[in-house]
Amino acid sequence: MQSLGNKKLSIIIGAFIFAAICIVWEHFNGGVITHHLLAREDLPGISNLWGLLTIPLLAWLTVSLTIKQRNKIIKSEPRNLNNFDNKTFRGFLAALLFGIIASLLWEFKFSNGLQYYILAPVLIAFFKPVHLPEYLLGFVIGMLFTFGGILPIIVGTILLILCFLVNGLMKGIKHIFIVRKSS
Repeated sequence: MQSLGNKKLSIIIGAFIFAAICIVWEHFNGGVITHHLLAREDLPGISNLWGLLTIPLLAWLTVSLTIKQRNKIIKSEPRNLNNFDNKTFRGFLAALLFGIIASLLWEFKFSNGLQYYILAPVLIAFFKPVHLPEYLLGFVIGMLFTFGGILPIIVGTILLILCFLVNGLMKGIKHIFIVRKSS
């Protein structure tokens, strides 16, 4: 299997190309969209053109952090490397699917369901860590076509922070109970 480090540039370029395709499609179908914060016209707008910068930057950051984590595993548990690679890819795909479904809920005017659906990662965080960079990248790319390259990063980052806090709280609670049982 080819190393993630060898694929880094390809992943970044692929992310840029996907963002560019979305922008070109928008351009030829009514113009590049500007999203307003909280969907209110009186608040500042953010052009989807920013995605040409933010998406490759997010891809670079994600791959860099993943490579760093992978290198730690190579040093400490080389047998688990293949498992790490598969888990990372599955996490990306799950978040990609989650982002696509969230976008479809918005596009088909199911915003009432979306407000609950978007909190699903926080519930999952009670049982497993979903605050890893590959989850953010998958989520953002899944929502790129509908929401551009800034709003999904903002929403995804807030979700990641919430998931990190919930998962940390659960680990702390588990640790307390394990320490009490062993005492």
